[in-house]
Formats: sequence, structure tokens, C-alpha cells
Amino acid sequence: MTAPQPLTNRIQKPTPNAASPSARPQIKPTQSRPAQTPAVLQDMLCTWVPGTTSIVRLKISAEPGRERTLEVTSTHLGRIFGKEVVHDLYLKGRSKVMVTDQQLALLT
Repeated sequence: MTAPQPLTNRIQKPTPNAASPSARPQIKPTQSRPAQTPAVLQDMLCTWVPGTTSIVRLKISAEPGRERTLEVTSTHLGRIFGKEVVHDLYLKGRSKVMVTDQQLALLT
């Protein structure tokens, strides 16, 4: 338990209202925001490598007929995609995830 702090004679400044014009950032009409390209999603099927307890095989399909296969540890997979993917692997033996190019770059 902490002792109550003494009151100070400090004057508190009012916080700017979000609706006031001075609180909003000023964007000049000549400034343009960079266009964000939509992330390309790819299917990734995760299954255990037979005979192992921590190695996961990833089958990544970018286009029909074109497939890439990677093998990573379950720990590495969980750090990138979250624990839900690893839980599905333990419970069902497989997991299917939609991944972006940025996430794929983290795998390799």
C-alpha cells in the first residue's frame, strides 16, 4: 500500500479537443499519400514431417500447378503465424493458412 501523495499547486493545461482544428494534423492538398498495394495471399498447408516431433512441412501454392515446399520447426512457425496454427497441427495433424509475401520471407 502506498501513502497518499500531497496535492500540488500545478496548473493543468486542458488537452486539445479532437474536434478542434489545431488538434488535427494538417494535410496539404498537394501532398499525396503513397498508394498501398494489396497483399497477395497464398494458401499454405502445414503438416508434420513423418517421424519427427517438431518439424513441419509447408506446402505453399502460389498459382495452380505451382507449389513450393519448405520445412521449419514448429516453434518458428508459431512465432510467425501465431499459436492457433500450431494448436491445429497438434489437434488435427494439419493446418491451412493464408499467407502474404512478407510472411513467406520470414520463413526462409
